[in-house]
Amino acid sequence: MTSWDAFYDEAERRGPSLLLARAMNLAGNKAAVRQAVDLGCGAGMEAQQLMLSGWDVLAVDNEPEAITRTIANCSGPYLGTLTTCLSDFECLLALPRSNLIHAGLALPFCRPKSFKQLWDQVLHALEPGGVFVGHFFGTQHGWSKLPHLTFHSEQDIRRMCKGLEVTHLRETQIMTQTPNGPLNWHRLNLIVQKPY
Repeated sequence: MTSWDAFYDEAERRGPSLLLARAMNLAGNKAAVRQAVDLGCGAGMEAQQLMLSGWDVLAVDNEPEAITRTIANCSGPYLGTLTTCLSDFECLLALPRSNLIHAGLALPFCRPKSFKQLWDQVLHALEPGGVFVGHFFGTQHGWSKLPHLTFHSEQDIRRMCKGLEVTHLRETQIMTQTPNGPLNWHRLNLIVQKPY
């Protein structure tokens, strides 16, 4: 078992993402072609959610087990197609032109020195009217001292989204119990749309 197996198992038991559903409705209203990217696809449940609604999905993750599970969970009679890419975010040269880019609990795992390049790729890949949906770790997160993770304040996110329409930005903090003790889970959920 990899260190991510418990996370993948839990994801496979969860229901559809309401945040992603909201973004799909926003992006899909006027999209002639439904191309999506799922950064940090994990067990593939969000890729499956997209494909069930007719989206073609590029699923990216750096864990072989994530790609294996995504292929297995997306192998049904779906309306959309699946392409996978085994890669670190830092190694991505470019993302395809897309109407929707999803990054659920993935971007915080991009190394800080590479984050701006990845975010620029996301913005460049979004078609006019395209939507980004994802999560960021806040600066008060219990892991904020870990130098290989990326953290943002609400003001950081608003600056990053200059020129985009912020349709949803919600900040939460809860104390969770982990095998290593209590952890402050500080998260920001974001949906932004690129202007037409």
